[in-house]
Amino acid sequence: MKLQIVPIQVDTVLLGKPSPFDLFDQGGYLLLEKGEAVTAQVYELARQREIYVVSYEWTELAGRKQSVDFKDDQFQKAPLKHIRYNSHFIRIDYLKQALPILARSLRDLEKCHGFPGFSWLDNHDRYTYIHSVNVALLATIIGIHMGYEIEELSYLASGAVLHDWGKLLVPREILHKPSALSPEEFQVIKRHPIRGEQVLRDAGWPDEVLRVVREHHERWGGQGYPDGLRADGIHPNAQIVAVADVFDALTEDRPYKVGLSPYHALEMILNGSGSSYAPEVVRALRSCVLLYPEHSTVTLSSGETGVVIALAAELPTRPVVRIIADRQGRPVRGEKIIDLRKNRTLTVNSITFDRAELPNLSRPEFDRREFPMGG
Repeated sequence: MKLQIVPIQVDTVLLGKPSPFDLFDQGGYLLLEKGEAVTAQVYELARQREIYVVSYEWTELAGRKQSVDFKDDQFQKAPLKHIRYNSHFIRIDYLKQALPILARSLRDLEKCHGFPGFSWLDNHDRYTYIHSVNVALLATIIGIHMGYEIEELSYLASGAVLHDWGKLLVPREILHKPSALSPEEFQVIKRHPIRGEQVLRDAGWPDEVLRVVREHHERWGGQGYPDGLRADGIHPNAQIVAVADVFDALTEDRPYKVGLSPYHALEMILNGSGSSYAPEVVRALRSCVLLYPEHSTVTLSSGETGVVIALAAELPTRPVVRIIADRQGRPVRGEKIIDLRKNRTLTVNSITFDRAELPNLSRPEFDRREFPMGG
């Protein structure tokens, strides 16, 4: 993927009207979601060409999505067969712990008296169904990293699976509208946490689950909905699901957008740490996601190809890369090391993990002490 943040033309946004795009500041921080009314502050920034949109050029390599290869028959059944996170991007030890917990939660949901069963959602809205499972897996993994006990993880997984249950009550023409939502339509969308909580409360779900359903769109700085909660006023499980929800939404393809790569999605979430998202949860996500495993091959925005040789814990989206081919694909002789922590003009466009695809080059030695490894 080639990703660019480009200034928006002021005449593409109208004061008080729904924004046709997600709008960002120069650092990649999301200021206004698609469909929200353009505020006077955002409009003024647009006039000054300080509002940006994300532009993508998707490549087959970067766009390749893989599924976890489950050997246990229970994981071949819906809905777990739709999980799209894998050991290339998630620590395998966390995956092994999280999958049985999620599978058990999903089985329990099917057995609940007076509840239609989670698989019923597949017939109503397939995207929400798949999205919910992936959010639940990622939330469970984050909970594992944060030291949750088994019972706590069970509540977390159930809340994450059901976080968008209120979307069952949103008309499909609004839920899947490919163009900008009207202010009235966006208000309908914004009511789904409350409606989901009401339905599940009537079905007897515990408070630990209900608060996730109601609060997963609340934001750390108080700018979320429906209640404008902030910081520790948001239930800890909802804080986790909020981050998992945004990460999955950013990386998933939709009719109106191409999904971001996991490394660009994490970069955006890191920018929102302490303002939109709980810092502790963002740190946990950063530790769970392996964006650039050692020896993975990346193509830089310069057109050069390289191999990841180190990753700094404090900046996991900016690896250290040994260049193996120039922009014309010709092998690079000798040693050329690019540290993306220091060279901010370059970005990673695509990534692959197959060592067989690397040119048959001898690997020069480098001083690993200069590039301390980390999570």
